[in-house]
Order: sequence, then structure tokens, then C-alpha cells
Amino acid sequence: MSWNWLGWLLWILAIAFFCYVIHYIRVQQLMLIAKTKRAFDKKLFGRYVVLVLVAVLWIGTMSYMTFFRQVDLGNSHETRISTKYYPLQISNKNDDYYYVLATRSKGGNHPVVSYTYWSGNNKYMTTSRFGSVADDDRIIPLSISALPWDRAQLKKYDSQTGHAFAAVMTVHYRNTPLNGIGMRANRESAAYTLLRVPSSEMVVER
Repeated sequence: MSWNWLGWLLWILAIAFFCYVIHYIRVQQLMLIAKTKRAFDKKLFGRYVVLVLVAVLWIGTMSYMTFFRQVDLGNSHETRISTKYYPLQISNKNDDYYYVLATRSKGGNHPVVSYTYWSGNNKYMTTSRFGSVADDDRIIPLSISALPWDRAQLKKYDSQTGHAFAAVMTVHYRNTPLNGIGMRANRESAAYTLLRVPSSEMVVER
């Protein structure tokens, strides 16, 4: 069973506790005014501050664990990585042969936003944020060199395919209590695509 139930439970409890704190402060203030005709009491105020701090810290911690915590891709205890390799299929456009089609936004006035490629008669597309093209002697571009690629496998496919393949690295969060707190257990973190082509001339733009 996935540990994500732990994250759901903690979120429900955090929200319920926050609502309880608001209700508690309201009730105590009404009772204070009714009994003493005063709207401020040092002891009660100190209690309010502690309760509000606990509620805010709880929700803040849950927000960080769910939305903002960065996971080390090289940490095998937190993530599992699988990589698939696809030989690229050559295509043509107006008698211009290519392996990768790079798409620019707004008529080409802006950087590349996506890459399209074909393999086994299937069409694939990746955004430029999660995709990079290698068109020189370096198999792994500097922009994604920090990722844990299997360099031996990349060299093997580079030789077998004549420098024309796609390597898709998929990262999943492992089913651990820590990932469960952020409701990430067993979910996909990201998929990075390395597009290897013999030269820059095998990439066309539109």
C-alpha cells in the first residue's frame, strides 16, 4: 500500500487543527468578555500565540513537503530511475531530412519550446525544459549532465544507432513514509529526454 495515506491524514489533521484554533480563540474571547468585561488577558494571549504558531508551522511544513521539497535524483533511497532507449526514425519535410523537429514560439522569435521526434512509426514530443539535443562529440549536453545517466549504455546505443537515438529517463518517487508525507509516493517526478543526432543539420525548426 502506498504511504500517501499518511500525507492525506496529516493534511486533514493540520486543517482541522487550524480550524479548531480559530474556533477556540473565538470562544475564549467571548467568554472572557462575558465574564470579565475585558477583551485582553495576558495568559490567554500567550496561549493563542502558541496555538497559532503550531498551526502555522504544521501547515507550512506540510506545504513544503508537498509542493516545494527538492529531491536528490541521485539518492536511490528517495527515487527510482528507469531509462528507455529508442532509435530515431528519419523524417523529411520539403525534401529536408531530419531526426528532430524543434518548435519555436511566436513564429520563431523566441527560444525552442518543444522537440518532436519519431521512433518505430510513433510520434513523441517533449518540452525544451525536459529535453535536450546532443549534436556534437559530447553525448550528454552540459544542461543535463548533472542527471544520473548511464554513460556506458549511452555510448553503447550511440555506437549501435549511428548517433541517432532518444534516451528517456523517468524518475519516480519511492514508496517511503517521507515521500508519503508529501503525497508523492510511487508518483512520477519528471521525465527527461536526451535526443542524440549526428549533427545539427538533422534538427529542423519551425
